[in-house]
Amino acid sequence: MKENDLLDKLTHGKITSDEANDICGDVLSDTSQTTPAHEILGLSQKEWTAYAHGADFKDVADWRQHGWPDRCFVCGGKIDSDNFGWLAREFGGKIQLKHIVCPKAGKT
Repeated sequence: MKENDLLDKLTHGKITSDEANDICGDVLSDTSQTTPAHEILGLSQKEWTAYAHGADFKDVADWRQHGWPDRCFVCGGKIDSDNFGWLAREFGGKIQLKHIVCPKAGKT
């Protein structure tokens, strides 16, 4: 575990989702920081990207602990979250992944 691992603290109930958002807000508002925000928060680039796409920290913490979605909710095709090429979007009442350029996009 990293010293300032926001997702680990959230997973283990040391902070709430609201507190995680407040901590992130504090980090982002500190203009004196030269270290990237995701590193200060203990997030990987992939986790930070998902958060930037609209996933809640709780969703990202769950993915870290239980595995990332590996299928596009539009076409059902394989997504390798480590290789990016995906967007985190709400579908069916939860945050899921879809291809940036989905093979089924625009098809009905």
